[in-house]
Amino acid sequence: MVDKDQAEINAIQKVFNESDILLCWYHVTQAVTRWLSKSESGVSGPEKADSRAHIMQFMSEMKCCSTAQEFKEKAEMFHCQFRNFKNVCKYFKNHWETIGHLWSNFGRCYKHGDSDTNNLIERHGHTTASPYQ
Repeated sequence: MVDKDQAEINAIQKVFNESDILLCWYHVTQAVTRWLSKSESGVSGPEKADSRAHIMQFMSEMKCCSTAQEFKEKAEMFHCQFRNFKNVCKYFKNHWETIGHLWSNFGRCYKHGDSDTNNLIERHGHTTASPYQ
């Protein structure tokens, strides 16, 4: 399980080419939330807080999809629901829709300890790292 770091993903795939990669759900939501707060999203600022919350709620619902078909249907609903926010739909399509299998439940159909985040292992790494590095 990794953040959405393409260099890291490429390295893992090169060394462990038969391994599946999952995206950390915490880091997915963090990335989307950060992008939504940018002016280019069209939903930044306090007056659009409800829209951002609705988008994030929809992302959470998409995370819960247990089949690729359910995810596809939910993605279509996303585009319909947020059609007035063209940049949001474009961002979702370009950055998250095509890799739903990496962050939605339908792509987690094997034993992964029911963990959706890599925060615990990241925290462990920070705790055990030498202060002299």
